[in-house]
Amino acid sequence: MIDQLILDNKPSNYLVTSTDLNNRYSMITKKICSQMDIKEDEIVNNPDIRYTSLPLIDKTGKAVSSISNEDLLLNSYGLVDNVDSYKIGSEITINQIRDIIAFTQISAHKDKKLVIINDASKMNKEASSALLKTLEEVSSNCSFILICDSPKGVHETIRSRCLHVSIDLNLNDKFNSFEEFFFSRHPFLKDNDKICDIDVLLNETNDQINGLLDKSYDPIDVSMSWNKSGIKLILEIVTAYIIYVLKNYISIDLTTLESKNSIKKLSNIYEKIPAIKKNISMNINSKYLLNNLSIELAS
Repeated sequence: MIDQLILDNKPSNYLVTSTDLNNRYSMITKKICSQMDIKEDEIVNNPDIRYTSLPLIDKTGKAVSSISNEDLLLNSYGLVDNVDSYKIGSEITINQIRDIIAFTQISAHKDKKLVIINDASKMNKEASSALLKTLEEVSSNCSFILICDSPKGVHETIRSRCLHVSIDLNLNDKFNSFEEFFFSRHPFLKDNDKICDIDVLLNETNDQINGLLDKSYDPIDVSMSWNKSGIKLILEIVTAYIIYVLKNYISIDLTTLESKNSIKKLSNIYEKIPAIKKNISMNINSKYLLNNLSIELAS
């Protein structure tokens, strides 16, 4: 849990994972503010804190800054590709990690330096290798906080050098419907004017997943429908659906072989979702990815 994240006078590295895109960053920033005695709106501009995420790219192809957590949310749902006149990059690059390295080599203004890498699963291969070297060699009192959906989102050698902090769901929370559960994890989308009829999309996707599982829906037809809605948003809905079902599996009738196989199938697909998101960042054809997902649900 988040209480494991301790920012004292010792250098330490953390991998904080949660599929709750909306709340994980705010939980971390509140923890940082409490332990470093700073205000929340001062984090990004604090001289002892370096925030890094997907880059904003200018017309010459140069990264000028990192996108905010709010824009990262919008991009993760496939709702924005640009901020002002800048394009949002698809990966965290080695040049961004080099900037981090330079930051760690400067003495802290106060007692401690902190690096936050938001959505660390977006690091490309070169960036991951450079970060690993930095984690091994940094000598200053600097702590790293890597944030992503799943431990599998970062290379195993990086994982081994970080304390894994999982922000788990409260299993005691009760929800009357999948829609209610989804918005508890994605409140950012509920009243967002960048997406229309999210309630309708949730219900349709819920029906389509169930239809694929019981083989009453054609997977290619479903895949075509999902492609029109946008692969990033559909993946978040599918992820939330799987968590919702697995969270409530005790109340599901598992007396039949079909029910048991569905739970096993959903668990296996959930494990593959980080890799699917990685493939999206590599610009692999979304129709191909959605075809595979829908076929696997129906298999």
